Amino acid sequence: MIRNLIALIVVLSLPVFIIAQGDLQNSQNSESPSSEWPLLKTYTGEYLSEVAMPLGGIGTGTVSIGGRGDLRDWELGNRGALGWTPGVKLVEPTIANAPFFALYFKEKGTAKGQLRLLEGPISESKYYGDWGCDAYNAGFPRFEEVEFKAAYPLAQLSFKHKNVPLDVNLKAFNPMIPGDEDNSSIPVAILTYFVKNNSDKVMEFAVCGMIPNYIGIDGWGGKTNQNENEFKDESSLKGLYMFSNGVDSTDVNWGTMALSTNSSGKVTYRTSWAKLGWNWTFREFIDDFTTDGELVNLGFNADARDFNTGDMLGEEMKNKEKYSIPTPPATLSVKETIAPGEEKEVTFYITWNFPNRRGWDLGKSWYGNFGTKEIVGNYYSTKYKDAWDVAQKVNNNIITLEKKTVDFVSAFCESDIPESIKEAALFNSCNLRSQTVFQTAEGYPFGWEGTGSVQGTKLGASKNAGWGLGTCTHVWNYESTIPFLFGDLSMKFREVEFLHATHDNGAMSHRVGLPLNEKAKSFKHWAADGQMGTLIKVYRDWQLSGNDEKLQEMWPYIKKAMSFAWKGIWDTNKDGVMEGSQHNTMDIDYHGPNPQMAAWYLGALKASIEMADYMGDKAFKKECEVLYKKGSSWVDANLFNGEYYEQIMPENHNKVAQLGKGCLVDQLVGQYLAHTTGLGYVLDKAHVSKTLESIMKYNWVDDFNNHTNTFRSFGLGDEAGLIMASYPKGELLDFPFPYYTEIMTGFEYSTAVHMIYEGQTDNGEKVFEAIRNRFDGKKRNPFNEGEYGHRYARAMAAWGGVIAWTGFEYSAVTKTMKFTDKAGKYFWSNGYAWGMCEVSKGGDDYRVHLEVLHGKVALNTFQLGEHKAHAFKKTNSVEEGESLMFKYKL
Repeated sequence: MIRNLIALIVVLSLPVFIIAQGDLQNSQNSESPSSEWPLLKTYTGEYLSEVAMPLGGIGTGTVSIGGRGDLRDWELGNRGALGWTPGVKLVEPTIANAPFFALYFKEKGTAKGQLRLLEGPISESKYYGDWGCDAYNAGFPRFEEVEFKAAYPLAQLSFKHKNVPLDVNLKAFNPMIPGDEDNSSIPVAILTYFVKNNSDKVMEFAVCGMIPNYIGIDGWGGKTNQNENEFKDESSLKGLYMFSNGVDSTDVNWGTMALSTNSSGKVTYRTSWAKLGWNWTFREFIDDFTTDGELVNLGFNADARDFNTGDMLGEEMKNKEKYSIPTPPATLSVKETIAPGEEKEVTFYITWNFPNRRGWDLGKSWYGNFGTKEIVGNYYSTKYKDAWDVAQKVNNNIITLEKKTVDFVSAFCESDIPESIKEAALFNSCNLRSQTVFQTAEGYPFGWEGTGSVQGTKLGASKNAGWGLGTCTHVWNYESTIPFLFGDLSMKFREVEFLHATHDNGAMSHRVGLPLNEKAKSFKHWAADGQMGTLIKVYRDWQLSGNDEKLQEMWPYIKKAMSFAWKGIWDTNKDGVMEGSQHNTMDIDYHGPNPQMAAWYLGALKASIEMADYMGDKAFKKECEVLYKKGSSWVDANLFNGEYYEQIMPENHNKVAQLGKGCLVDQLVGQYLAHTTGLGYVLDKAHVSKTLESIMKYNWVDDFNNHTNTFRSFGLGDEAGLIMASYPKGELLDFPFPYYTEIMTGFEYSTAVHMIYEGQTDNGEKVFEAIRNRFDGKKRNPFNEGEYGHRYARAMAAWGGVIAWTGFEYSAVTKTMKFTDKAGKYFWSNGYAWGMCEVSKGGDDYRVHLEVLHGKVALNTFQLGEHKAHAFKKTNSVEEGESLMFKYKL
């Protein structure tokens, strides 16, 4: 980025600061967004088949751009619907057209032009169905080769064909700006096609997009009713506004959509296609478009004819279902003339607004005991009148939205962090912006464990729009993405947990019911790991935000939730160790002391000590300190077996669905989270280090052809990964906890992150690499790590790899920032501000260059590694566009 720099040198005793302030761009600036997008991963050939990158904002739903350039997984409504694509049915059951973009081109002055679908080859696995190819739009001529370059949320596709004299490239994205929740929650997919003339002739080209108006259906059911498309031409925005005259405005599938463009080229459109017999509808559209790259509008319900004779029907017949297309295709074309060597671009916006979300809607008639048929709404819908309003506001601010998104991704990709860690962290952040997460109209966020697909499982299990409702605390504990990218959103999750889901006795419903004011506490079950994890997270979010007001508001409930550990059913003798019935993320109840619950408990106690100290609550601080010291020393003395920590099962209790002497992959998960929050060690450092070495030694499988798995298979063939538990010392239980032979990425990530914190970087990186090799685009979608459903929340633990590798810590309470002392350039974000920090070694000193690219941070002290922190003489407030450069004396 080029900046006009104003240097202000402030000389202190030590260090010396140079603050550089740059001119900021705004939405009114005429400067074009950066032509160069960052790149993290490239997919070609057979590695394109499973690629599908979701485009959409936080809580808005998404549509995915597929590896070949197609639009798939249309989940714009209020339910997860992975695998569903709306179609324009021509001949039942399978001949249909789905949403597409197509290219028309010809040499100027010549006869009829050519048509190419802006997609690459269909996967050979789709070639063979009952009626031939089972892929939408299979009849189009298409490009021979596609290259897909990704750095979420940015996708760049190149289309190649030996007989097309044009270079065609696509850039697709949805705005994502850490610390800016609203601009990262826009219901839009932005697609820009770049066309360059490689010939020595003047050429004509047109890019045409089609989206069926499917309002009223969503892949789970529903029905269209008098759907209509209206052309709008307003200022620099032209396009088709999609609505329904017949779908009930209170229906979950009611809403609006739009396909629009800001292009200065010649825009033509169709509000529908002619509904003709056999294949004539498709034929009529192709003949029209390829004549001159322009569209002749046929009007609402189009040009209906008798299927057998081809005769025109009277007006009275056009609105009858038989003679009209129930999902009228909104079709928009932009035509340009292009000189030899010239390049032009055409941008399309796909926008939507579906306001009627139900709470924990499974996509069918059953809503669960704490779901609801009532509408809880969508927060994003409170920001926009309709889909056309979305398009207008995006278009007015497109330069800034793209620039800030590109700035973020560029800074992240430039970081000196291993590629596998960057890929895992960035690509899994898409889970936050998938149907896994939603925000009700009042602004509170909620999450499924994972998103559902319309296929369900091929083994015949039931189908759900989402899996694992209620923002399950013991799953969501693992994620480290939201707090470091969207701090305000993370704090809202904590408000739901403590202000709404915590009962008077301190028990926290580990699944939250909706509507919030009626059913938040209706799930009367508590998870030991889930509840303890929320206490560590509320401490973390307070530290990152410095929001004392929120801490004070939640403090009475924090105290209740913490003390429930010894007043409830877990630490029954109040000695700092849980030995009672401990429900947890393995979907079983541990009995007796065990490392998994122990680390969570100790982390929660240590966080509570720090919060109590700040609140001046000396009695509660003392109570927690006594338990923490007792518990920590007891666990190290009694559960550590010389190699790892194990469970002590009560003699008088059955051994069904327990861990026993197994080596559990995430036995120290509470310690992982404590590290990411800056709480330090809760157990003996040497024991912790040895345990992670043992997990890698005993739980690592380098070839699943040699591994017996008795439950779900997430690793196959010669793939590698960390299994949930091993029994190197024998004594495998007859009925161990059910998942012990599986691998699941969230558990692997949290453990790998912990390895990095303990200096076992080779092992940590090896685990990250193994996971991303499994999600390589050929075998699985790189943007969909599943577990119990797709785009699983726990996989967002991957961002912890960035925090661990860079050593980043920030406290807005003490105004302290910390990084690794390894020389390098590192992206950082505290959820409110972000930028780059470059650390370089010069003689006996370090030089630090801290740059703020968004937001602002306040600093009293700065620390590298374990070196003594440098205290500044006064608080330094570094704002967006400013840099802080100084020498760091050892």
